[in-house]
Amino acid sequence: MSEDLVRFRFSKNTSSIIKVAGIGGGGCNAVNNMYEAGIRDVDFLVCNTDAQALASSPVPVKIQLGTTLTEGRGAGNRPEMGEEAARENYEDIKKVLEENTKMLFITAGMGGGTGTGGAPVIARLASELGILTIAVVTIPSPAEGKKRYNQAIEGIMRLSEFTDSMLIVSNQKLHAIYGDLPARQAFKLADSIVTTAVKGVAEIITLHGNINIDFADVYTVMHNSKVFIMGTGYASGEGRAMKAVEMALQSPLLDNNDIFGTKNILLNIISGTQEITIGEIGQIIEYLQNAAGQEADIIWGNGYDDSIGENISVTILCTGFRNAPSIEPAAPAKEERYPKQKEEAHPEAAAEPATDPALTRERKGPEGKPRVFELDLEPATHEEDNFPWSHETRKEEKPAAKKNTPPPRKKETKEKRSGSDNLDNWFYRKFGGLFDDDDQAV
Repeated sequence: MSEDLVRFRFSKNTSSIIKVAGIGGGGCNAVNNMYEAGIRDVDFLVCNTDAQALASSPVPVKIQLGTTLTEGRGAGNRPEMGEEAARENYEDIKKVLEENTKMLFITAGMGGGTGTGGAPVIARLASELGILTIAVVTIPSPAEGKKRYNQAIEGIMRLSEFTDSMLIVSNQKLHAIYGDLPARQAFKLADSIVTTAVKGVAEIITLHGNINIDFADVYTVMHNSKVFIMGTGYASGEGRAMKAVEMALQSPLLDNNDIFGTKNILLNIISGTQEITIGEIGQIIEYLQNAAGQEADIIWGNGYDDSIGENISVTILCTGFRNAPSIEPAAPAKEERYPKQKEEAHPEAAAEPATDPALTRERKGPEGKPRVFELDLEPATHEEDNFPWSHETRKEEKPAAKKNTPPPRKKETKEKRSGSDNLDNWFYRKFGGLFDDDDQAV
């Protein structure tokens, strides 16, 4: 397979500057779904240790990870095995990414072996090549197994060190929104939502019209933003502009996060056979400005896609939050999300805000004050610290060694911790809104 890969070359044109890589079983399933759905002007590749799963993928560009290490049998739910497998085929991955890549999406289902261990290796390679690296990953519910859940958290922590921005799709939240679905439908829904996220961001660049958003605009908004949230809405008929933007702000990908206070918004408006009017564009922009606050910088574009018929689509992508977006269980029923009056857009300016309370509630600290989530990351300074699952570092992580030679930054040494103890962990401090609630479900 490595020989086939060496012979493969992407065509060097603007349509191939965006690549989507699925890592591991969950990531490859998501990319298979995207490939069949047809995202315009994007190149796909799948990377997996499981040779049988690769053979069944419709995606033409395939990289088998750990060909000698795992012999095509998978990583056995061991992230350290997934990491070593990705390292074994490092040069093969590099050959693909060097082919005119400006932006890379990494998709993975965190918690297993190949995706959890391999995704950070590939993200680091992309970062070293100067590629804008975006991760869209799923995190399991604690009900799917505590070990898997904890491995997912550790994997996301590691992945975040090498990505410009990340969107986390929580299976727990999907369950809260859509109820108890059959397993096959639940996994398909997760793949569909990941596809929607990647398609929404990619087609901001690839769909053109009167006013285009290009790669430079996306780079400005996404580079080193750490976290992004987004939503897409469709509507037709009377009042379609307001219906579409309201639907976008109710998207599961927004994960119940109020966009007020965001610094940057990319807004892409696509119309089909019934062209959008200047008045409708103005309504959408004004509504978003009121919802986000007057300090938000909105970069917008307008394109055309006849395949959506008389619909218009509105895609919003937000970065640069004052606090990290909360990840709390979503309320399935939503009424009015944003006030129509400008002065009511700020939650402190209205005595009786019209927004769903689930969208504006904040996690409280021990004194009842809102907890502030910092987004600044401390860069890793040691190679062994970047990949905690390597065999060498696992040997060093003994309690006795910790007293004499402390590591450059704090590491988790306990496998079982309470929700409050986990606040010392980087991920819990950044996305702490998710875990206290979820741990109670276990």
